Amino acid sequence: MSVQILDVVLYGFNSERRVLSLNPGRLNIITGASKTGKTALIEIIDYCLGASECGIPEGIIREKVEWVGIRLQVTEGQVFVARRLPSAGHAASSDIFYTIGSEVNLPAYSGLAQTTNPKTLEALLTAHAGISANVHEPPSGQTRDPLSANIRHALFYCFQQQSEVISNRHLFHKQSDQWIPQAIKDTLPYFLGAVDDEHVAKMAELKKLRHELRGLERKLVEHEAVRGSGLSRAQALLSEAVDFGLRPSGMVSDNWDECVSLLNEIRSQPLPDEEKEITDEGGEFERLQAERQQYTNDLHRIKEQLLAAQALSSDRQSYSREADAQLARLQSMRLFEGKDDVNYSACPLCQLPLTEDQMLPFISDLRKSINELESQMRAVEDRSPQMQQVVRTLEDRVEEAQRKLRENREALEAIQASNRRLQTLRDRAARRAHVLGRIGLYLESLPHLEDTSDLKRKIADLRGQMSQLEEELSDEVVQDRLQSCLSLLARDMSQWAQELQLEHSENPLRLDLKRLTVVADGNDGPIPMERMGSGENWVGYHLIAHFALHKWFIGQNRPVPRFLFIDQPSQVYFPEDRDWEQIGEGGRGEDREAVSRMYKLAQKVIEQLFSEFQVIMTDHANINEPWFQECIVERWREGRKLVPSEWVEEKEA
Repeated sequence: MSVQILDVVLYGFNSERRVLSLNPGRLNIITGASKTGKTALIEIIDYCLGASECGIPEGIIREKVEWVGIRLQVTEGQVFVARRLPSAGHAASSDIFYTIGSEVNLPAYSGLAQTTNPKTLEALLTAHAGISANVHEPPSGQTRDPLSANIRHALFYCFQQQSEVISNRHLFHKQSDQWIPQAIKDTLPYFLGAVDDEHVAKMAELKKLRHELRGLERKLVEHEAVRGSGLSRAQALLSEAVDFGLRPSGMVSDNWDECVSLLNEIRSQPLPDEEKEITDEGGEFERLQAERQQYTNDLHRIKEQLLAAQALSSDRQSYSREADAQLARLQSMRLFEGKDDVNYSACPLCQLPLTEDQMLPFISDLRKSINELESQMRAVEDRSPQMQQVVRTLEDRVEEAQRKLRENREALEAIQASNRRLQTLRDRAARRAHVLGRIGLYLESLPHLEDTSDLKRKIADLRGQMSQLEEELSDEVVQDRLQSCLSLLARDMSQWAQELQLEHSENPLRLDLKRLTVVADGNDGPIPMERMGSGENWVGYHLIAHFALHKWFIGQNRPVPRFLFIDQPSQVYFPEDRDWEQIGEGGRGEDREAVSRMYKLAQKVIEQLFSEFQVIMTDHANINEPWFQECIVERWREGRKLVPSEWVEEKEA
């Protein structure tokens, strides 16, 4: 679960490699003048750890360096991550080289190539840090999405930039950025351990239990609905059955099972005597109804036959009129009676010559046509009286059928008028049949209802399990654990504040997670860091807060990288860039002592944590004492910088 930095590596466009080696579990000091690249180190490390944007300042590094990389000490061994710097106009590059092993050698420039992407790198680093599955569910009523802590959230407690360490308003890295304060508030309980590693598993179990409980409760509600609202319906049906004589009068039971049993008895019992009476007395009425239906059918059939006969007679008359006209025209040919056939070559009227297709028919042909037409006319006239007889017969049958229907209607009306009791019985029977039908439908729609005692016992068991999980996951429990953590942090913070001789250190100190600041509880009320005065206090309170957090993280084996990078903590004491040796003792001794106390406190914390904690500080301070000099890993003065001078001179040459 330990993540510490072994090397920071730059790869130039010239294929050269620049390596800055650091010591794990120790205080690492990089001292040097301004504009040597000290401030860029945090941005380089953050970029290699998956930052969404490259914060490395524009200038010589962007011009001369193509890749930046870091070698990390992790629980599984060593990891090397290199990332290409973005080209102009781009916020970041997705070209990432990643490798892991028990020991990893720093690759040469020629060995760099993309092997992964930022999203995968974030997942890998999250796993190396030991961050398990977790989720923060916002309180009900808030619209923000659930948040899972990852390596990017853990790094809020691992960096203090030059502008952050002297801030009186912001305690954590990137706290001034939008959305970051809320992310810190949501994830810090997990990193502190107030929300344990089993929190997500318990939430998943609680979700499963809720789903199972909803199913059982829905099933129980269905059963109770049938027995509850179903009871009132069964009682209503029994009351109607009493009204129509389907069962003797009496109290309707309040027991659902008894009501259902009674309804089954009613449905299966034989018809009452009144039903038989209706059958006997209604026999004649039903016979007349059947007879009326038969008469109606006969009437429809006879009318159809009559219409067909009338249509045929009408067609005959039309034919006779047309034939009479044709015969009258042909009768003129009798003028040629006794004459022989003559073949006329000219018209007998106008004497004009006739063509072959205009030749006149022979007299014998005309005489033959007249005879045939007269024969047909006699046949039609012979059948005409028969058709008239058929039509008259059908008309008589229609009148007879209508007469029978009238007599039938009169008989039915007579029966209804003379027997009102029969109608009453029929109405009552219809309503009784309706009630029986509703009873049958109700009984058939009833589901099979099992004993609900076992179901209720399961629901009670689930509610008990859920109650226990909800208590373990409740905000009150989390807040209690969180307050316990903060109380222990406050103890170390108060002690270290006195060692640094900070103002208000005589008062109890604490972390305020609502405002993300340090607060001293004075006699006149709380004093937040922004009202504590000088920059020396702000730097000091930043240091003790982060030291206390990392001591807790390591002591509780929490998944936060085991390093803290602080950029220029002595700037509030010696803002001018002058060699430490050139600062005289006069008038500045107290400031020198204050800076010395800060670095000694860092060493003390590392020793208390048995070298499981790595502190990296960049500063222009250079205390001329053996313990301080032993912690210096590089001095960037007299031309020595993060980017080698040779790389810069290559451009100028």
